[in-house]
This record gives sequence, C-alpha cells and structure tokens, in this order.
Amino acid sequence: MAKETVNLKQEAQTKMETLVEQHNELVKEIQSANERLAEVKQMIIQHQGYMQGLEACDGNCQKEKK
Repeated sequence: MAKETVNLKQEAQTKMETLVEQHNELVKEIQSANERLAEVKQMIIQHQGYMQGLEACDGNCQKEKK
C-alpha cells in the first residue's frame, strides 16, 4: 500500500512539473506577443502621422492650384 502512495505522489509531482512548464512557456509566448503588439501599435501611430501629412500636403496642393 505504501508503494502505491509513493507512486501517486510521484505521478502528482510529474504532473505538477508538466503544468509549470506549460505555464512558463505560455508566459514567454504572451510576453513575446505583447512586445510585438507594442511594436505594431507604434508602427500604426507613426503611419497615421504619415497619412495625416499626406492629407495635409494634398490639401495645400489643391489650394495652390486654385
């Protein structure tokens, strides 16, 4: 009976280690995705500024043509 208890404890320990590894891997993936998200967000902000500049240029060019 004691042998069975030891095996159950070992199985539980192995399962816990597997779950912790999965957790840590997911945390790394989330951190990486958050970094990429921040990069893309910054690119969007920069591109919005670029597009506003183009629109302002178009507006000025049309005024000068008149």
